[in-house]
Amino acid sequence: MAVPLASWWWPKRPARIPRVWVAGLLTCVGAALFGVSALLLKAGAVGWDESLFRVLNDVPAALASVLTPLSHLFLPAGIVIVIVLAAGYVVVRNRSVMPVAAGAAAAAAGWALANLAKVIADRPRPYEVVSGAVLRQQPALGTSFPSSHTAVTVAVVIALVPFLPRALAGVAIAYAVLVGWSRVYLGVHYPLDILGGAGIGIVVGGAILLALGVLFHRSGRAAKDQDAVAQPRGTPSR
Repeated sequence: MAVPLASWWWPKRPARIPRVWVAGLLTCVGAALFGVSALLLKAGAVGWDESLFRVLNDVPAALASVLTPLSHLFLPAGIVIVIVLAAGYVVVRNRSVMPVAAGAAAAAAGWALANLAKVIADRPRPYEVVSGAVLRQQPALGTSFPSSHTAVTVAVVIALVPFLPRALAGVAIAYAVLVGWSRVYLGVHYPLDILGGAGIGIVVGGAILLALGVLFHRSGRAAKDQDAVAQPRGTPSR
């Protein structure tokens, strides 16, 4: 006997899918954030960017002894582990693969858009051009703007938030913020790169929420249509 699609696709717990206008507004905010970041970079208005980079990157040795081990949680391996654990949790909690599909689509789109922007912007990494910049990891591949790690993490977090308890949703958002901080602290990105990456992540996450909203809306309407068809003519509705 074939297993019904709804038995493994649709979440068994209510998902907090935002209204269409909220998801659309989120997408617009992300696009504006990325657009402003790109325009600032294009215009060369980045003096503040380098100054803020120095503040976040060049910290006292005593503070660095604490922050450096913490920052390892936000390296690529740590990000992958956290995302896999989060995906496994939402599958078990919701008894559904929809959250994994949403997260995977968000990760792929965030990575692709960020790397496309990297090719266009072609900004050198800060440790390559900033005197005294501290590099606390292996030299990174590719160019600096925008941060693909930030873009992917923000996109996945937004895509998974509807399927997480509120407390864990807050933890996930905080983790995404710390990923952005770590890229500057480790010396591989400027703050403006983080803003650009966050903008891409918000755009992708908002688009995923829009798609989820459409899926849930159509499934609800389809269920009503099926009930209407199944009900014999002349039978009063209850």
